[in-house]
Amino acid sequence: MQKDLNCLIDQNNFSSASHPESGRISRSFQRIKRNRPIAFAFVVALSLVLGACGGEQKQNYIGWIQYGNDQKKNNDYAGAIDSYNKAVAEADKKYGVESGQTATALGYLGQIYRAQGEWRLAYMTYKRLVPIKEKMEPNTRETKDLKADFDFVKTKIIEYGIKTDDNYGADQMKKNAAAAAKKPKKKHKSSD
Repeated sequence: MQKDLNCLIDQNNFSSASHPESGRISRSFQRIKRNRPIAFAFVVALSLVLGACGGEQKQNYIGWIQYGNDQKKNNDYAGAIDSYNKAVAEADKKYGVESGQTATALGYLGQIYRAQGEWRLAYMTYKRLVPIKEKMEPNTRETKDLKADFDFVKTKIIEYGIKTDDNYGADQMKKNAAAAAKKPKKKHKSSD
């Protein structure tokens, strides 16, 4: 072991003796490597402080969509809904209420509402989304799938008797209620 240590010292002396600059550079790199954890901690602390002071950053449409997607991946559905709503507002203002950007953000919203069983919110979202898609891409598979999703949401509105702003399905709900009232109640056979 002593021999290995002497060999290592000789190599270091040789390299610094033959190249005086390399010894100084080597010591600088060693200092940097030694202080790396401190520098990393400083950068992390600085970014946290700057993030906390900045408040909510001004995002653009793409930023809100990406942020919403990240939140959805992390199962933060409330945050994703908020981000997608901000993306819809930004797209409405910047690109127009019937733009493809608005349709994209509405599509993300509709997916989350439908997955969570928020049928009234899903209905309102699809009600706005489907006409935009029909106008832009009337015969595509995506538009047909959106219509099928909207029809599914409509059945849930009627099934659960959910009131909507436009009273969708009110007549059908009344018919279902009347039919349920007319049905005779089944008597259970008692075992004697």
